[in-house]
Amino acid sequence: MRYLLCRTDGIGDLVVSLPIQSCILDADPAAKVFWLVRPVVAPILDHLPGVSGVLHRPLDDDLENYLRGQLPLREYRTVQRRRPHDPALERLIGDVRPDVLLALYHRDMRIIPAARRAGVPIMVARPRGWRQSIGATHLVWARKSDSRRHESQHGLDFLRAIKWPVPDTVPPPRLALTQEERARGLAELAGVPAPRLALVVSGKTAGARPSPQWWGTMTDASKKAGWSPVVLSPPDKCGLPPTDLRGLMARLAACDAVLGVSTGPTHLAAALGVPTLCLMYKNPFAGPARWAPLGDRAVGLVCPSDEDDEDVAMDSFSPDVVLEHLKQLVGRAMG
Repeated sequence: MRYLLCRTDGIGDLVVSLPIQSCILDADPAAKVFWLVRPVVAPILDHLPGVSGVLHRPLDDDLENYLRGQLPLREYRTVQRRRPHDPALERLIGDVRPDVLLALYHRDMRIIPAARRAGVPIMVARPRGWRQSIGATHLVWARKSDSRRHESQHGLDFLRAIKWPVPDTVPPPRLALTQEERARGLAELAGVPAPRLALVVSGKTAGARPSPQWWGTMTDASKKAGWSPVVLSPPDKCGLPPTDLRGLMARLAACDAVLGVSTGPTHLAAALGVPTLCLMYKNPFAGPARWAPLGDRAVGLVCPSDEDDEDVAMDSFSPDVVLEHLKQLVGRAMG
């Protein structure tokens, strides 16, 4: 069978959805798995075993502006309802001829109408909007607002909807780099002595984040503890020459550990197998139960403060406590 997994939002969203592919191929090694993603995140899937093809979501200004925070959700929904059909998207889906389509990002409401017009036999979606509810052949009713379940489990609900065998434990995502890419990352960080500590200090999709002042204190403390900290994300805070997404992945893999907030590059690091400590707030919708990076070398660390202002609360992290958790994490990875 041919599967088309549609994940047309951010970097972290795509990374935590990769276990869906693993579950499909574990049960049916002959299955063909295609991905429909935004062009900006498509390089994540390069060289990943099991991927039969990667389709780029046709340019959708409304979707892009919403994901960049330039279009309010209410206005985005209005535009999507007024113009539900996307002929280019319909042709793209039709060319793949999938037997099963999973519309993993419920706010891209043009996916299901396009799949239906393309004649896809099985379409799985969340009941968000009447076109998705009526157009899909199967619906996922599990509530995403349930903070006790990880986002990866919500992704596996799409397989459960079609009675696909799903394990109780989510298989962690594993991203791939070529030897040349790994060598490139090491070369670009050659001026940073080991052990290297990559810092991801903020991100477009990050929830709460510590202040620049806190990061300054954390940087000084990590140096005293023997680390060589280097900011790798966001790009405007990184002192290295600009790079592309694969270049960022190579730089992350060249580090001995990663310390960051809950955003895409932090999820990339965890999926690359780098010891990753993710700083998180207690928000039930964005905390570790829902959004901690996956993997046995990744840990979500919750700030101790109950301050209503999440950004202020994140400054309550003690650098010494963070460094101790980091030491334990790296020790387990080396052991």
